[in-house]
Amino acid sequence: MWKIWTKEELGKAYNNSLAVNNSAELVRLWVDKSASARKTIKGDLNIPYGSSSRQSFDFFPGGNQSPIVVFIHGGFWQVRSKDDFTFIAPRLLDEGMTVALLGYSLAPEAKMADIVLDVRNGLNKIEKKVRSERGSFPGFYLLGWSAGAHLVASVMDQANVSAGLAISGIYDLEPMRHCYVNDKLQLDSKSSCDYSPILQKNHFGKSIDLFVGSAELPAMQKQTTDFIRYRQSHSQPGEFKLLNGLNHYTIFNELINQDGDILKVLKHRVL
Repeated sequence: MWKIWTKEELGKAYNNSLAVNNSAELVRLWVDKSASARKTIKGDLNIPYGSSSRQSFDFFPGGNQSPIVVFIHGGFWQVRSKDDFTFIAPRLLDEGMTVALLGYSLAPEAKMADIVLDVRNGLNKIEKKVRSERGSFPGFYLLGWSAGAHLVASVMDQANVSAGLAISGIYDLEPMRHCYVNDKLQLDSKSSCDYSPILQKNHFGKSIDLFVGSAELPAMQKQTTDFIRYRQSHSQPGEFKLLNGLNHYTIFNELINQDGDILKVLKHRVL
């Protein structure tokens, strides 16, 4: 259906901040909680893997035997920062996980190929840090939200990635190419195809658990339901859950709350 929509109609179908009245307030709360978390939990901040300040990661160790969860943030590949999401780390640390928050270059300075390469390079640098400190490496469990969920699916073929969990993601980039998101992202038909997980098989062979909220925009829900059908049609492992009443922002509650559905699946996978 989206192919018959105008650019404005398509943009509205994917404008999560417009769809949630208090989205700005929720994001400010994330930022405030993240700033507090960085002051209270122990870790190494802004470890570089490239020359740009965004080409860096934060690392919060949970012990030499702990599983390693790498979080990749969202923001339509053009806004937000790893620093906005430190608020997820305390809960995961309390559950016995090591947490890395991975930054990456943003559009329009970076094209999609550059962004995906950043994630790959960042993961390799985190692996080197783990090996140097532990003397061994257990593999990564990737965790991503929104555009970060797309990036999780895009790098599953790396040898250092064991499995992934993707929240409220974009898996077909072609609609992005025809709405306001592309004003900065600058996708063409080839890059849209090459970096759409729903058109690729590089994520096959590993588990990806997929979540989306029932109060999210229908187009966002369809991105996840179409992707899980694609993977299931090829007998790929992973759970799918539609989380009742949650929108693109409140869905994080299911990760940071002790009894949250997302946290339960994450713990089942890594602990």
